[in-house]
Amino acid sequence: MSKKHVVGLGDNVVDYYQNQNVKYPGGNAVNFSVFAPKQLVDSYYVGSLAKDDDGELILNSLKNENVNTSFCNRINAKTEKTFVNIVDGDRQFIDSIRGARQLPSLDEPDLMKILDSALVVYSACHANSENAIAKLHQRGILIAYDFSEMAKYHTTEYLNQVAKNVDIAQFSLSEAKADDMERILTQCMRLNTVFVLFTNGGEPPLLFDCNQRKKYVGQVQYDSEPIDTMGAGDTFFANLVVYLLTKAKDLKNISEEDINESLTKAALAAAKTIRQKGSFGHGIKITK
Repeated sequence: MSKKHVVGLGDNVVDYYQNQNVKYPGGNAVNFSVFAPKQLVDSYYVGSLAKDDDGELILNSLKNENVNTSFCNRINAKTEKTFVNIVDGDRQFIDSIRGARQLPSLDEPDLMKILDSALVVYSACHANSENAIAKLHQRGILIAYDFSEMAKYHTTEYLNQVAKNVDIAQFSLSEAKADDMERILTQCMRLNTVFVLFTNGGEPPLLFDCNQRKKYVGQVQYDSEPIDTMGAGDTFFANLVVYLLTKAKDLKNISEEDINESLTKAALAAAKTIRQKGSFGHGIKITK
C-alpha cells in the first residue's frame, strides 16, 4: 500500500547570501515539500520554475530531496530572488527581486487526481494562489496556508478573502501589533479555520484548536549557536501539519495527546534545520 502524499503549491525562490557569496534554493511551498516528513508521506511540489540557472538549482535540489516534480512547468521568466546576510546564524533581509509568481494549470486530469487525493495541499501568501486554493477547497481538499509576517496579509480584507478557504493557518507575529493575534484568531474562527498557529521567532508557538476552543503552547528547542535559522518556521509548520493529519482521519477530532506530540515533533524537526546552511542545503557559489 502506497503512502499518503502532500502537495506544496506555489512559490519558489533562491536566497542569495551576500556575505557568504552562496545561494540556496527555497520558497515556502518548496520548503514545505522538502520538510514534510518522508517517513510518513510522499511529497509533491507543484509550481512554475523559470528557465534560468536558479530554476535549475531549485529543480535539481527538489529531486535530490525525493520530492516529486512531475507537475512542475518551466516558464520564460527569472527566478524570484531574496538577498540576505547571515549574522550569528540569523537572517538579515537586504532586498528582493520579485519573480513571475505563476502557477501551472490545475486543469490537467492527472494533476487533479493528485490534488484530490492529497492529505493536504499547502500554499502561502507569496504564491499568488488565492483563487486556486479557493477552487481546491470547494472540491473538499484540505488546505494549509502560511500568511507570513507581513501586515498586508493579516488585514481584515485579506483574511475575509482567504481564511475561509484554509483549514490550517500559520501567522508569524514578528511584525505584529499587540492586539493582532486576538483579532486574527477571532476572524479565523468566524471563517471556520480549524487550526491557527502563531509563531514569533524564538518564542513558544501557540496553536489554537478552533473547533474545541483550546490553546496549546508549543516548545522551542533552544540553540545558542544556530548555523542558519532560514527555513525553521517552514520546517515547524510542515511537520506539525503532517503529524496532525496522520494522527486522525477527522481534523476536528484530534486528541490533546496527539496535538501535543505533533507540536513536540515539529520543534525537534525545526531544531535540525537551524543546524544546516540554507533552508535545506544545496548551496552553490554565486558567480554573477
